[in-house]
Amino acid sequence: MSAHALLSPSSAARWMACPGSVAACEGLPDKSSEFADEGTAAHELAALCLVEGGTAADRIGLKIHAGRDGRVFTVDVDMATHVQAYVDYVRALVQSTGGELLVEQRLSIEHITGEPGARGTADAVILADGELIVADLKYGRGVPVDADDNPQLQIYALAALREFCALGDFRAVRLVIHQPRLGSVSEWAQPVAELEQFGQAAWNAAVDTRAADAPRVPGEKQCKFCRAKANCPSLAARVQQEVGADFEDLTAFDRAHTEAWTQKRETMPADQLGAALAAVDLIEMWCKAVRGEVETRLLAGVPVPGWKLVQGKRGNRRWTSEEEAEAVLKAMRVKHDQMYDYSLISPTTAEKLAKGNFIGPRQWPKVAALITQAEGKPSVAPETDKRPALVLSAVADDFDTVATEPSQEEAVSDLV
Repeated sequence: MSAHALLSPSSAARWMACPGSVAACEGLPDKSSEFADEGTAAHELAALCLVEGGTAADRIGLKIHAGRDGRVFTVDVDMATHVQAYVDYVRALVQSTGGELLVEQRLSIEHITGEPGARGTADAVILADGELIVADLKYGRGVPVDADDNPQLQIYALAALREFCALGDFRAVRLVIHQPRLGSVSEWAQPVAELEQFGQAAWNAAVDTRAADAPRVPGEKQCKFCRAKANCPSLAARVQQEVGADFEDLTAFDRAHTEAWTQKRETMPADQLGAALAAVDLIEMWCKAVRGEVETRLLAGVPVPGWKLVQGKRGNRRWTSEEEAEAVLKAMRVKHDQMYDYSLISPTTAEKLAKGNFIGPRQWPKVAALITQAEGKPSVAPETDKRPALVLSAVADDFDTVATEPSQEEAVSDLV
């Protein structure tokens, strides 16, 4: 993607839902993280394998520079194993469709966003018979991302259709998101006619972003990666509306408020409780962004009334030089088993060794037979979650009621 592209495909979920966020984010630093740079390095490794052939394991030890700071990542067994899963998946798609593979394709998106010279880079494009496939590698360990109605991939698909329309009669597109570190693959097919309808919606949203009074529309998805959320008055107003209390009044929170809130909580109708939970993620996101913004300003020497920087908790103790410490302890005749800590590798590490062929395919079943895994504990999720709802054999009446009186701090925590 070109450096000047404000309406990038990767941020389409934000600017299509919140047109005002584009102007709000303009000029703000786009901070890169080690995790993001690691993802860039993984993409480079995947591209090398798909273009030059071979496996990711062949490139263990390769050093890849990634990110604005030029961080150096060395390909290890872990990265090679996960990247190879994506590479194998793409190669299988090419083989099953007989299509032509194009890797790291830079595509013009100017006709979609109206921004002169704007381009985006698709990880992999496959030109098959009657079908165009766009595959995207996401290397992070976050939550699974669905390909269904994914605006980033839909923009890539529109751009690829325009670029390669002369090479085939494409009647449908298939969008693929591969997240190897989560073991997640999401595919979604869409007729070209429906994709073109999305294209018109994207164009209209892009036009809205250039309006002088472009609205800000807070929401969990669009605010998640927005750089302006800490200073967004619309988000602050939305949070205050959801909480239902003036933040300034929280400093005067007393016992009477605690008892009143406890009584209200016990009698809150289920629909109100559900609506309150739906706002929790957005509120927590805003709180974290505000804390980060205050810290950034204080570190820069900009005063924030009522707040200051203090020395945090000291880090863990460590040797200034492990080699020197080892030599000193040996000279003192400290016993070997007292000097060193040993622990068996985890099943996850053992599986990585198997995928990297350090444990043979005939040997792995013996190791796998010794692995067990506990079932996941029940977790609250929205009804839109694709996982099936649990059917519990026990009901609330089966349990004894334990009366507890929340502390003042717990009550405040519940409120905000």
